[in-house]
Amino acid sequence: MAKARFKVVVSDFHLGKGRYFPDGTQNILEDFIYDREFAEFLDYYRTGAFADAEVEVILNGDILNLLQIDTWGVHTHLITERSTVRAVERIVEGHPEFFEGLKRFAATPGHTISYIVGNHDSGMLWKGARAVFSKACGTEVSFYDVSYRFDGIYVEHGQQYEEFARTDMARPFITRGLPEPVLNLPWGSLFVAVLLPKLKQERPHVDKVRPMNKFLIWTLIHDIVWGIKAGLKIARFIFDTMLFRRRYQIRQGVKSTLGLLKEISVYPNYDKIAFKILDENEDVHTVIFGHTHILKYRQWREGKEYFNEGSWNEVTTLELSEYGTKTRLTYAFIEYPTSAPLNAPSQDPSLNQPVVRLKEWKGVWRPEMDISA
Repeated sequence: MAKARFKVVVSDFHLGKGRYFPDGTQNILEDFIYDREFAEFLDYYRTGAFADAEVEVILNGDILNLLQIDTWGVHTHLITERSTVRAVERIVEGHPEFFEGLKRFAATPGHTISYIVGNHDSGMLWKGARAVFSKACGTEVSFYDVSYRFDGIYVEHGQQYEEFARTDMARPFITRGLPEPVLNLPWGSLFVAVLLPKLKQERPHVDKVRPMNKFLIWTLIHDIVWGIKAGLKIARFIFDTMLFRRRYQIRQGVKSTLGLLKEISVYPNYDKIAFKILDENEDVHTVIFGHTHILKYRQWREGKEYFNEGSWNEVTTLELSEYGTKTRLTYAFIEYPTSAPLNAPSQDPSLNQPVVRLKEWKGVWRPEMDISA
């Protein structure tokens, strides 16, 4: 009898240098505080009914927040392989329980780890960064630059469909006239690396609110002084980067600039993007995205589905249907049929294909947990 097979897909953890600095003070730029819960999640999928199964954890982008890790005390857009390796090392140091959980998982026979690169962790395109991450996991992690496709399922982080976040895979590194190659950051990543950490030091929630256009209106009503100051900083940054190119050499014209600003305030429709992939690929029955931080399921037509596994980060939603601040430890769960081997002859091929469901990790009961320093 064939082994049971499963895959779990998570994304958008945004690990930083750890919840606390060595002196015990809180790191307000740290977005991920569920190390214990994630380690227990991995332990669940390597023991009990899953101990003898084949289980793959797919880390679907933005697992590490490499754009907001300072390089020797400075937040910079000049991200080299050397600085990225150091950043990954510091993240590993700041999240020991997280990586011990991955190491225990990978040490279990039949259990593997895959990593799809997102926009916040585009530094994982460097071979040195991948080597450090694999070493921390105690196994050879399988890395995918953009997407991972298997058994009729298409998994991608999703940043490649946004002009301001898209990585130029034809030229991911800039080498000309530089002592060492640096990441070729899109404008959105440049903003996240240079300006966003300064805004988050004043308002840590600024990047956790959806949708952005409603947050801008809320700020003008309830936090107008800070909103005006932040708006002026953003305007200056836009002029410097897009129009005058004084410091960052981002080659965008005025038309492209206006298009980027529209895209930032009105989020792209990932439902339509997923449906397009499903329509154009007859052999794909399921699309899984991350990136938006919003849990979602849509059926395109019978046998064609789109999932977004959401985020393990706090999200504040201003839409009335989901209003409020929530954290849901959600993921996509993929289960292969055990009654017949995959690709076995059958009158109905769908009986042999894996089934995808969205789940929420409820964790192991604990009487208490820290919520602030």
